[in-house]
Amino acid sequence: MDVPKHRLYKDAEALFVENGLTCSAIAEQLKLTEATLSKWRRQMNWDGLRGAALAAPNKIRQILAAEVQHIAAGGAPRVDADALSKVAKALSYFDGRVALSVVVSVFIEFDNWMAGIDPAKAVEFTEYHRRFVNHRAEIDSNR
Repeated sequence: MDVPKHRLYKDAEALFVENGLTCSAIAEQLKLTEATLSKWRRQMNWDGLRGAALAAPNKIRQILAAEVQHIAAGGAPRVDADALSKVAKALSYFDGRVALSVVVSVFIEFDNWMAGIDPAKAVEFTEYHRRFVNHRAEIDSNR
């Protein structure tokens, strides 16, 4: 199946797969219908991708632990940590701006933190955060 050409598809997928949001929450954030998101989820195997994304950090830790044991046993390093670091940095700054999914993730974390300090202010901020996400989604959809 070909990836849908909708401009917000990648953001919606990232919010589901990487941030764990539901289709309902994504629909509200990005102003897409739940039906569209459910269709993408089913056709593009978002649940499988989410499972793989959740498993990835554990797999990376296993690989790194095996590499540490290999080096500790006197073996030569098989992983070029400097090169991996450079690739990761290049990917994170590839387009020179923060992905919409990262913006949403940070706002959610901030809103939860603020709710513990001042619930009324948190509600006020949440409304502005929602507006900003909608603004960014609109800008991204016009690219």
